[in-house]
Amino acid sequence: MTRTASRLLIACIVAAPPLALAGQSGAFIVRLGTDTLALERYTRSAGRLEGEQVVRAPRTVHRLYSATFGRDGAIERFELVTHNVSGGPGPAETKATMEFAGDSVFSAVPDRDSMAHLRVKVALGTLPWHFQNYALLEEIARRARAAGGDRYTTTVLQLGDTDVWTVEVARVGRDSMTMVLGPLGTLRLRVDEGGTLLGLSGIGSTMQVTVERVRGTLAFAALGKSFAARSLGPLSPADSVRASVAGAVLAVRYSRPSMRGRVIFGSMVPWNKVWRTGANQATVLETSADLVVAGTPVPAGKYSLWTIPSPDGWKLILNSNTGQWGTDYAAKYDFARLDMKVERLAQPVEQFTIAIAPQGDGQSGWLTLAWERTRASVPFAKQ
Repeated sequence: MTRTASRLLIACIVAAPPLALAGQSGAFIVRLGTDTLALERYTRSAGRLEGEQVVRAPRTVHRLYSATFGRDGAIERFELVTHNVSGGPGPAETKATMEFAGDSVFSAVPDRDSMAHLRVKVALGTLPWHFQNYALLEEIARRARAAGGDRYTTTVLQLGDTDVWTVEVARVGRDSMTMVLGPLGTLRLRVDEGGTLLGLSGIGSTMQVTVERVRGTLAFAALGKSFAARSLGPLSPADSVRASVAGAVLAVRYSRPSMRGRVIFGSMVPWNKVWRTGANQATVLETSADLVVAGTPVPAGKYSLWTIPSPDGWKLILNSNTGQWGTDYAAKYDFARLDMKVERLAQPVEQFTIAIAPQGDGQSGWLTLAWERTRASVPFAKQ
């Protein structure tokens, strides 16, 4: 299906925006495991949504955002101002805007020392989105409740992006719903009958956060200063490992999430499902020579690495498609699925680690993955 046809299809299935929703206010604490990732508070009136956030990764920033609604409930303008609280590289303040007009969104976003201007075709009722904004997710939940029924579909456009994401909301009982947010995966929401967001779990999705609505006020100025010196840095920093075995040069590029007090396998990483084996971009293995991996011949070249963790044993997947985001797994490109040796570790490994370990004979080695209390490995040798 062409992109144009896909957009036309989305335009046909997306629910129209509701009339103005009632006003309210609220605040959220966003956690990633044991770490507080962000704080947010907002006020929603019939014609305007505005709020602020303190976000701690990769550095601490203070965000001010606002959305203006038309008489039909559709958003007409979205604005985001970001202040660099922790200092360091980059401007002290940036501003980005989105203007919604008919079937188009006109965005102006910072691009190094200038502004980039984008125009994107969208369906009626498309909402703005920027990462970790939960007042905007609540807006979707409230519209789903107002529309009635067990299912609701809309679209969002991420600030500064050109790809329109489909959002699918499904009612799960009186006080909960699931929300599939484009490529980010499935979020599980606790809501009241009006769609007010009471809590959220992103465990198993790309976001992996938990969100709780809080009572009372949050001292944003004091908290922003407190967090400024304690930024979390990149949540899953990029890394690489490289080794030479019998003249074959092997290299792995991947991202390294941390435990942060969470249960990993069987929870954050579900059993018996394909896992990206890291975070962010798909993990890539490159070999300069033909190999034999776990008894399977593997020609020289690049492969994305995926795994299927299971209580009964792991499988390593070598996939011939590379360069994709870590949620874009396509089984049709699988080159091989290999059994892995699994060991339980005496001490937990906080940060996901991939290693290439040459053996003493210099002619073979092991590719190992270690996280939490699990190490999974496959043997390899030059063919």
